[in-house]
Parts: sequence; structure tokens; C-alpha cells
Amino acid sequence: MTRPLPRINRPFPRLGFVKCIAVATMCLPLMPVTKVSADEGLVFDSNSVIPSDAGDRLWVLSTRRLTSDVCRADLDSPSFDIDGLDACGNRWGSSLDEYLAKRADGRRTVIYVHGNRMEPCDAIERGLTVYQRVSQFRQNDPVDWLIFSWPSEQVGILARDVRIKADRADAEGLYLAWLLRKHAEYGTPTSLIGYSFGGRVVTGSLHALAGGSLGGRSLPGPPVTGLSFDAGLVAPAIASNWMNRNGYHSLATQNLEKLLLYYNQRDAVLKRYWLIDRVRGQAALGYSGPTSFAPRADGTKLPVKSRDCSPIVGLQHSEVDYYQAPCRAGRGMALMIDGDWTGF
Repeated sequence: MTRPLPRINRPFPRLGFVKCIAVATMCLPLMPVTKVSADEGLVFDSNSVIPSDAGDRLWVLSTRRLTSDVCRADLDSPSFDIDGLDACGNRWGSSLDEYLAKRADGRRTVIYVHGNRMEPCDAIERGLTVYQRVSQFRQNDPVDWLIFSWPSEQVGILARDVRIKADRADAEGLYLAWLLRKHAEYGTPTSLIGYSFGGRVVTGSLHALAGGSLGGRSLPGPPVTGLSFDAGLVAPAIASNWMNRNGYHSLATQNLEKLLLYYNQRDAVLKRYWLIDRVRGQAALGYSGPTSFAPRADGTKLPVKSRDCSPIVGLQHSEVDYYQAPCRAGRGMALMIDGDWTGF
């Protein structure tokens, strides 16, 4: 009798997100709000992306209406759906123009990319929960927190599902690379956080931004290199050699200042990573831990901090457990965002 695989993406304790349009019964705290009304109440502007002059700004960018066929992806002007969020998960319409206009203020933007088998509402819930787990450790200035929501709903049985999502990650990486180029044009300090296939999207986007191809496609225009982006990967579902000199995402390091990696050498799902491409012996970076990486744009070695979370995560492929003690990915991500590389 075949032993079943552990559940993928075991959810965080639910936060009251029954429907996307419903008001949640439990809120996640924003950073301290400074502007108050005459009666000392918080000032919320329903036509604005955030509480007026209040700490962090929250967004969700969705590619779920766009094609995931890399050959047909619009890489000139993709029609992203962008909404503003409050800390309860309530959303209202925004636009790419409004989002990009906010980049001019120079505030750091953190882009969170979720893993596989996430419905749209679940992606928002997960993104806000990770936001909370990270924010409780942050010390520095307010940030913009963007949830990158991609079409990861379950498609069939596990083997077929993961192969489809692995293919989709190329198109999603190109879409995210397009957005990162806009960040580069505005000089926006940027940190990226990706879990499982979300990590694959993150490293793919960095590779494409630097001129690399994904699925035979590249971004139009000249490559962008030498940026100082940070990336935090949790159980990334990429091959352990993809970020080395000859790897599929070899140019990802061209725009990285540092890399934070949480992995699990007991992960029963990533242990079977080789089944995606049917290359026996191919290990996932989220399973093996750090191996070798291509140099940065200036030729220097990429600084990498890593932690094996197998004692707490065990056989599971579960994002939630990485944010528990003693692994505490939230603390590590906060240090990365705040630029405190020595505190990890």
C-alpha cells in the first residue's frame, strides 16, 4: 500500500476570510497610524489605497485573468488587476498607474508570492498572514506590501497539477519581471518573498529582468542588472543548481544584494521534486539547502544566509511551520527588509 504524501500548503489558522468581499472578523494590525480625526478616530479614505498618512500600504496584484501560456503572454503591457487592501482583507479597485505613482516616494516595496493550490481569497489571506508574521519583528520605516496572486488553483491530481504549475511559473516569472523593471525605473527599493512555486516565480523574474529567457521568451528591451534587491525563499521549488553559473535561472543573482533561504531536508514533497521533469537525482533547493550560486553583477560572491527548518517542519511541505519557533522565518524576513543582515 502506497503511503500518501503529506498535505501541501497546510493552511495557517484561518483569519475569518469567508469570502473576499466579506468584512473579516479579525484584523491584522497595520503599522502605527499617525493621522487622527478630531475625535481621535483613525482616518480612512475609501478612495485611497491606505489609511491617510498611515504606516504600511497593502496591495494585491493578480495575473489570474492573464494567459499562463508563456508563448502568448503579453510582455509589452500586461493587463494586471490591482486592488488596494486594508488590514482585514477588504479590497477596492486601484490601477497600475496608481500603484506606479506611489513608487515615486521611494518607499521600500515587499512583494510576496504564494505557493501552489491557492484560490484568490486564500492567496490574500495567506499574504496578509505572512505580512503580520513579518511585521511584528520589523523596526524601520513603513513599507508597501504587494501580494502577487497567480493562477495556482488545483488542477487534477498531484503529479499533473505540479507539472502544470511548474510550466506556469515561467509566464508568471516574466510578468513579475515586467513589474520589477518598473520598480527599477522608479528606483524603488524592493524585497521579494516566495514560497515553494512562488520562490520559482521570484528567481525566474530576477533572471528575466537581467535578460534571461524563460520558456523561450525574454522581456522586450535591454536587460537590467546591478540592482540591490533582496530575496527571501521558503522551501523554494526550483532545482538546486538553477541559480549557479549554468543554471536555468543563472542571471537571478545579477540583481540580488543578498539571499535568505529556508529549507527542509526532510520535506517529503520536495524529496520527490525530480518527478516534475523526471530527472532522477535532481534535488530542489528547498530540500537540499544552499549549494552554489552565480556571482552578482559586480563579480562578487552572493551573500546567502540559510536555515534548515527540518526539526520543526518535519515531513510536511507547509509554509506555516516555517514561521513558528525556532525557525521564525518572519524574524529573518524582517531583518532582511530592514537591512540588518548581521542579526540573522
